[in-house]
Amino acid sequence: MRKLRLLIVIAIGLIVLPLQAQNDLLEMLDQEIKPVRVPVDATFKSTRVINCHSIERMQAGNLEFHVSHRFGLINSGFKKFYGLDESSSYVSLEYGVTNWLEVGLGRATVDESFNGFVKLSPIRQSKGKWAMPVSASLYLATMTTTKDYPDPTWVVDAIHRRSFVAQLLVARKFAPWLSLQVSPTFVHRNMVATSQDPNRIFALGLGGRVKFTRRTALSVEYFWLKDRSLLTGPPRYNPLSIGLDIETGSHVFQIFVTNSFNILEHGFIGETTRSWRKKELHIGFNISRVFTVIKKKT
Repeated sequence: MRKLRLLIVIAIGLIVLPLQAQNDLLEMLDQEIKPVRVPVDATFKSTRVINCHSIERMQAGNLEFHVSHRFGLINSGFKKFYGLDESSSYVSLEYGVTNWLEVGLGRATVDESFNGFVKLSPIRQSKGKWAMPVSASLYLATMTTTKDYPDPTWVVDAIHRRSFVAQLLVARKFAPWLSLQVSPTFVHRNMVATSQDPNRIFALGLGGRVKFTRRTALSVEYFWLKDRSLLTGPPRYNPLSIGLDIETGSHVFQIFVTNSFNILEHGFIGETTRSWRKKELHIGFNISRVFTVIKKKT
């Protein structure tokens, strides 16, 4: 009987010990395989909220062809076909040098401006151990107008034709259907209309995206301008845009209503002269197409 008991104990040990060792080994492998930090993706589906850049940028080796368009005033009537006879546009190429650095170059019809920018994205929202609550990007841009001035006798140096923009973009994806962004903005214009106009403009942008189906979302964007009453000429208004985002594979299409005719930051921040209260609104759209220039190594 004792020998039988001993054999049973040995048999149980031979079964249980390998299973325990296997479980311990699997647990160790899980700890090695599982990432310490899980990044949160797709805070926004586009590199734009509407007018303003979002925290998103191109991944390394990807090239975005971006087109922005604004029509004239909807309330201009049938004579101007409700704004369709007038338009402003912006076309750009934007390339991901690394997963945290994007560069871009574009051309806008308003003021015949060239725009060059860099976007750095050093902070990314994540979950898990050592989680990061927000994503952050730094957007730096230079605009140069090539438009002829009204008086041909004016001699304007190239440096006076330039404007500069710096934005800190901070966003959080609160849920799969809700993302919000805050965008403190500084604009410097080397040339202004009069000596009373400030060269520097400070603004605070607020934007959000509410997803209501798999491929569609509502986007809202608003900029509050500090000291806009100091700007001479026609009254300035805070730009407000409301739109619909539609995802179609590698395309992202945005259609919206806005009171800003300008597309670049130095234009829609500080040069918006149309008002929502007066129903002075424009229909606009953004469309982007992403191409893979350099494939990732697998």
